[in-house]
Amino acid sequence: MKTLKKLAILLILLIFVSCGSSERVITNQGKVYEVKGSKIENNGVEVTDSLSKTEKESINNLIKKKKEAKKVFEAQQNELEAAITEQENIQKRAKEKQEELEDKLDALEGNFEEKQDAKEDFASIKMQYNKQKNKFKKLKKEGELSTKDIKDWRGKLSTLKQKVKKAKNEINK
Repeated sequence: MKTLKKLAILLILLIFVSCGSSERVITNQGKVYEVKGSKIENNGVEVTDSLSKTEKESINNLIKKKKEAKKVFEAQQNELEAAITEQENIQKRAKEKQEELEDKLDALEGNFEEKQDAKEDFASIKMQYNKQKNKFKKLKKEGELSTKDIKDWRGKLSTLKQKVKKAKNEINK
């Protein structure tokens, strides 16, 4: 984003500089001319009439080359800005996708932990039910239970069996 702002400022400066009504040209001989419309000045003095036709053509050719180079530069600048914008959009989409995937992963991890807890609860309740069931069978076989005790044990085992079913349903969710 900072690069894009810098490029925009640079482009504005280049446009501002190029919008002036005069062009500055440095010839191969190292002379600096300023061209204002059809007038050519050197160090603030008009020298249009004193220049030969070939010198004037050379200066005009340099101005044309400068303008062409500026157009090429601006085209490349626009391509670069477009590429930067596209890259920023790609990065933004990638970041959004990464956040989405992280959210899904967090949800999956949460579900996994819930399932593990449900499995542990089921195993514990199932073991408790089996232990109580075996104890009931042993006591009943030995004849140590009254009719009331048997009824109480069956109620207790029924409650445990319901807990086992409920725990199994939690696993299957």
